[in-house]
Amino acid sequence: MTKHLHHRGCGCLQALSRRGVLGLGLGAAVASTAPPALAVDEGYEAMLMKCIDPRFTTDTWKYMTSRGWQNKYSQFNIAGGPIAAVAPVFQEWRAAWEANLDISVQLHNVKRLIGMTHRDCGAAAVAYGDRIKTDKAYETEMLSQALRAFRDQAKTRQPQLIVELGIMDLNGALEPVT
Repeated sequence: MTKHLHHRGCGCLQALSRRGVLGLGLGAAVASTAPPALAVDEGYEAMLMKCIDPRFTTDTWKYMTSRGWQNKYSQFNIAGGPIAAVAPVFQEWRAAWEANLDISVQLHNVKRLIGMTHRDCGAAAVAYGDRIKTDKAYETEMLSQALRAFRDQAKTRQPQLIVELGIMDLNGALEPVT
């Protein structure tokens, strides 16, 4: 058997160079401060169902954060948000929403469901006609009806959920719907 002579380029001692030892030390330090890889999921406080309209992304995030739920909520975004879950024109989408709600409750112990529509929604016009674009009272009534139907549907599937409803205005203000 021949004796191996270690030299700079042999590769055997690269991990034991000063840089290698420093890297091992830093890696051990980081690993010792990292949370356990299999941390228990304690769940989310809420789930937000909202429209995909990018004009409302920041405002809905601000709203959820103002409730103390930053990084403590999940969300499901689809054109029309809650309207997509109840309007007949979007019937084909309903199964995806229902399955997502069920698995979110199961996996993340979601306690509260926030159903949020918004003013000037294109999907609402598809569902309820163009009058919704020009008649604010009609828009409010149709969005409110959709939200109430959404709440009823969600409570049928997941009766333990607290369901909150609202219509977001173009300025980001949220009008509660009871």
